[in-house]
Amino acid sequence: MSMTLSPRVTALSKSATLKITALTRKLISEGKDVVNFAAGEPDFDTPDFVKAAAKQAIDAGFTKYTPSAGIPALRQAIAEKLRRENRIDCCEKNIIVTAGAKYAIFAAFAGILDAGDEVIIPAPFWVSYPEMAKLLGAQPVFLATDASQGFKLDPARLKKAITSRTKMLVLNYPSNPTGMTYSLAELSAINDVAQKAGIFVLSDEIYESLLYDDAKHISFAALPGSFERTFTVNGFSKSFSMTGWRMGYLCGAESLIDELSKIIDHTTSCASSISQKAALAALSNRSWQPDMLKEFAARRDLLWKGLSAIPKIKPYKSQGTFYMFCDIRESGMSSMDFASRLLEKELVSVVPADDFGAPGHVRFSFATSQADIAKGLSRLKSFLCSA
Repeated sequence: MSMTLSPRVTALSKSATLKITALTRKLISEGKDVVNFAAGEPDFDTPDFVKAAAKQAIDAGFTKYTPSAGIPALRQAIAEKLRRENRIDCCEKNIIVTAGAKYAIFAAFAGILDAGDEVIIPAPFWVSYPEMAKLLGAQPVFLATDASQGFKLDPARLKKAITSRTKMLVLNYPSNPTGMTYSLAELSAINDVAQKAGIFVLSDEIYESLLYDDAKHISFAALPGSFERTFTVNGFSKSFSMTGWRMGYLCGAESLIDELSKIIDHTTSCASSISQKAALAALSNRSWQPDMLKEFAARRDLLWKGLSAIPKIKPYKSQGTFYMFCDIRESGMSSMDFASRLLEKELVSVVPADDFGAPGHVRFSFATSQADIAKGLSRLKSFLCSA
C-alpha cells in the first residue's frame, strides 16, 4: 500500500506571511528589538465586555455543541447587522456561522467548485484563495490589476477572462494586501459582467469597518440582481479584534446555505459555543470601534508620510485595512531578499508579496504603535540608503 500524501496537499504552498511571522516571533522571543510590520491582526485587545460574555457563557455551562450553522440568536443578529449596515436583504436562514472567516471561504469554495472548474482571482490577492481552490482540484486564474488603476479589477479584462469553465470570481475589499476598495460604480460594472456570465461571486469583506478618508463600504450582495449568486464572507477577527476567537460567517441564498451547512456538519460540527456568545455580545456594542479606527488612521498617515520620503520604495496610500502596499523594485532586490535582509540587518519585519501574486512588492502592517512605526521608518531608511 502506498503511503504517499495526496498530490493536492503536497502541491500547496506554505504561507509566506506565516513564515515571516514565525521568524519574527522567534526573534522577539530571543529578546530582539524587532519592529513588526508583518502582523496580520489588530494589536488592540478584545474589548472587556466581549471577554465578559465569554466568561459568563463558561460559568453558565454553555460549553456544548451548538447547531452546525450557529446559535439562532447570533445568526439573527448577523442578519440584522447585514440588513441595517450592508443593505443585504437576508434573514437567519441565509447565515452560517463558521470557525473563522477563512473557513467560511473554504466552505463556499467546497460547495461550488468541482475539479477542473476555474475561479478568477484578481492579483494581488490574499495568499489562501488559490491554495484553497487547488486543494479542491479547481484551477485558479489570476487576473493582474494595475497600480495606475488602484489595483482594481477591470470589468473589460474580467469579461475576456471568463470561459465555459469559470465558476466563480473572488473579490476582496478593502483588500489584503493593497488596501484598496471599490466604489458603487466600480462594483456595478463588475456585477454586470458577472451577472451576464452567470458566475458566482465570493465577496470577502472582512476589513469592511477599516476604511479611511470618509470612504463608504458597499456590499456586493446588495447590488441589484446579485444576491442569489453571491457569497458574502465576514467575521469578527479584524473589525472586532477577535482573531483568536475564530468567528466568521457566510451569507448567501437560503438554498445554497442549506446545502453548505452539510459541510459544517461533517467537518467542524460547529463553531465554538463560547466564541459565539462573545460574538453576539460584540455585535451589541460598537461604540469603541471609532477610537480604534481613528488610531489606525493616524498610524496610516504616519507610515505613508515616512515611506514617501524614503528612496527606493514607493508606497500606495491605503484606503482601508491596516496594510500599506509598497513597490520595492528600485532597491534591486527581490521581495523575499528585501524582507529577509531587512529583518536580519535592521530587525524590521515586513511581508514579501511574491505569494500575493506581486513580485517586487512588500506589505507593511500598521497594526503596531506609532512609536514603533517611527522607529521602523528610521531603520528602513538606514537600510535602503546603505543598500
